[in-house]
Amino acid sequence: MGNIFKMRKSITLKLFLLLFILIVLISLSISVEQVKNTNKIVNKEMEVMREQVLDEVANNISILLSNVETMGDTIVVDSHLMEILATSHKTIFSNKELEKNMNSYVEGLLNDVVWEYGRYNMKPELYIVGNNGYTYSTYSKNKYYLNNIKEELWYEEIVKSDGDTVLINTYKDENGIGPYKNIFKMGRLIKDIITNETLGILIMDISETMLYDRYSKMIDNGSFIYITDSSGKIISSKDKRDIGKNYKDIFNNDDRNIEGSVNSTKIISQIEEYEWNIIQEIPSNISMKISNKIISITTLIIMFVSFIALIITYKLSKWITKPIIQIKNKMQEVTGGNLKSQIIVNREDEIGDLQESFNSMVNQLNTSIENIKESEKQKRVAELSFLQAQINPHFLYNTLSGIRFLISMGKNEEAEEMLYRFTKLLRAILPKASEMITLGDEIENIKNYGELQQMRYPNSFEIEYHIEERVLDFKIPSFILQPILENAILYSMEKENNFGYIKVTASEENEHIKIIIEDNGIGMSKDKLITVLNKGVSINSVGVTNVHERIQLNYGMKYGLRIESEEGKGTKVIFILPNLREGIC
Repeated sequence: MGNIFKMRKSITLKLFLLLFILIVLISLSISVEQVKNTNKIVNKEMEVMREQVLDEVANNISILLSNVETMGDTIVVDSHLMEILATSHKTIFSNKELEKNMNSYVEGLLNDVVWEYGRYNMKPELYIVGNNGYTYSTYSKNKYYLNNIKEELWYEEIVKSDGDTVLINTYKDENGIGPYKNIFKMGRLIKDIITNETLGILIMDISETMLYDRYSKMIDNGSFIYITDSSGKIISSKDKRDIGKNYKDIFNNDDRNIEGSVNSTKIISQIEEYEWNIIQEIPSNISMKISNKIISITTLIIMFVSFIALIITYKLSKWITKPIIQIKNKMQEVTGGNLKSQIIVNREDEIGDLQESFNSMVNQLNTSIENIKESEKQKRVAELSFLQAQINPHFLYNTLSGIRFLISMGKNEEAEEMLYRFTKLLRAILPKASEMITLGDEIENIKNYGELQQMRYPNSFEIEYHIEERVLDFKIPSFILQPILENAILYSMEKENNFGYIKVTASEENEHIKIIIEDNGIGMSKDKLITVLNKGVSINSVGVTNVHERIQLNYGMKYGLRIESEEGKGTKVIFILPNLREGIC
């Protein structure tokens, strides 16, 4: 015993030493590689993230501005608009109907264009200021008139452009409401396409929020995105207080360092056609998150390596304890229901004795279970014989009384038919309690039973049969359908003001026979259904559990009955049986 203890202690020590050395060596190797590669991976991740974000923002903003320009192009080439703007103020003012029609047309044109481009998530305010003194807009309150816009600096830029679209950077509009407090605008002259005469000016006010919406969803993890003009003046920002300020002044005052400093990194991309800059400031904590991610991955690798080391230890332990584990596993198999489990005896020591004892125990257990099963089967057969011998005295009495009544009424043919069905049914079921019969014979039996009941209770119910021809030769236990049919008839007639409808179907599905007996009777509540299924309560002369257990004794646990019922709507009993032509499997 002392030698065994020393051997085990020695193996345990060796295993722990091996595991310790393995984990230390791998951990050190991974740590060294991590230090070398972390900066490369972080920089690469940051570079990819910057490029993707800025490219997407630039593309979104370019599309927005391009759509606004296209919107303006659509308006200024409208020939009828040119005619209206070319009409003198005096002519329009003297004809109120003409003035009304012109106002309606121009405002309709502007609103139609706004509606058309609304699908691009755009809704600018459009204004047309004509040289004839008339102003039109999509906004209920005009804020531009020919005299006052000439004083604006941006007006000179639009005039100098001679018909090209001019972009005016974001500024605070004192007359703006809601999202139109901060706006940028695009403007262009409206010129007669034939004479090149200037007829007016188109002004398109766009809320700064339309710019912000193009990149707001790309701001995460504490990063910042700003749109500035070429001088550094902020055009768009999440913090609207920054608009109009110089980007560098803000960061000098807020101590937010840039240009790759410890606290943050600044990246700049340009939208060249509009001379705008996109500035993204990425705080250093984002880089730290990426580094932490790498550390997490490294930790997972170390854990994986540790798991490998544990597997090695497990293999060594298994080599030592394999015979005992084998016996334990076989015992678990027996516990799980595998009573054919056996161990190959390949040792001549105490372990070998345990293996032989285990095999002997399983064999004895199998013998005992087979004896119990046979005893239960005989018990069920005896019960069935007893039930068949006394097949519901009320049914026998009532049937014979019915025959006598028909004879007394002189209905000899009907009495003869009823007596024929009755004797045929008795001949079929009384002497054959232990036999297997064909499904066709069992169907014939229940048809006779059903006919008898219909003679006893005329115009109370009907039975419909849907039996596949190919299943008629399959063997099933005798006297398993009649009790369920009896129950269906009783339940269908118990329902008040109900004409009973019973349907019997039999088919072959997936190498099984599926038989269904369903009725439109009173059904069962959930509580009663549970009682019938779990406690073996009889719902007629032969209990459902009796039939269910008899099927399982013959064929195994995967076969038997299933009941579906809803109170007031009827009951469905489903038989699942093997498709055999030779009887018990």
